[in-house]
Amino acid sequence: MAAVAWLRAASYGRHLPALGKRLEEPEAADFEPGCEVLVATAKLDGTVLGTLRIHANVLKPLPLEASLALPQRYVGSSMVEATRLSILGGSSSSLVRSALFKSFYLYCVAQGVDWMLAAGRRPVDRLYDALMFTDVDEAGVYHPMAHASGVPHRVMSLSTLGAEPMWRRAGHPLYQFVCLTQHPDIDLGAAQDLAALRAPGHQHQPYPGSMGQLFHLPIQLRQTGVAA
Repeated sequence: MAAVAWLRAASYGRHLPALGKRLEEPEAADFEPGCEVLVATAKLDGTVLGTLRIHANVLKPLPLEASLALPQRYVGSSMVEATRLSILGGSSSSLVRSALFKSFYLYCVAQGVDWMLAAGRRPVDRLYDALMFTDVDEAGVYHPMAHASGVPHRVMSLSTLGAEPMWRRAGHPLYQFVCLTQHPDIDLGAAQDLAALRAPGHQHQPYPGSMGQLFHLPIQLRQTGVAA
């Protein structure tokens, strides 16, 4: 976690110095039930190449909900938010980002999550546009985010169940990588089981295995990491 915090501080500090300073230490959310920290490491020496934190709304609202009331269609659904995306610069940065997103997506599939959400400032929001996320409300509107020092972000979402057929129909360049390629180095084994954390009466079932080879991947809900 010390290396994760260093990478976050360096990544955010270039654009948001005050936030970067606060991120020099791990955050309380890193250890909260319902949150997971994805870490991409180099096989050569274990260097942390990238990280992303996942927040689920099983025990509390998503961080972005402190700044924006989500439309009615999200009420009562299982949602996760991707936060603190940080990538070490270099020739492998694009691959690391793709692997982290694939891990995020596989986590949502395995946990039966309805919606993947993210808040992106300019120009980070273009990454989510490229992944076919869409604005939760009026297109192109930026909302100040309390968990990002008040910097305006677009709040965007993607249906977990709808992602694979949409990418397939669109011939998305990441479709083969995310949905049809087996990556045994992606290990989600340490992730908490969200079903065990959910409040009684709020149940979501995992989606059936209908996405090609995707559900043959070795997803084991007890460890979180990516080796690149």
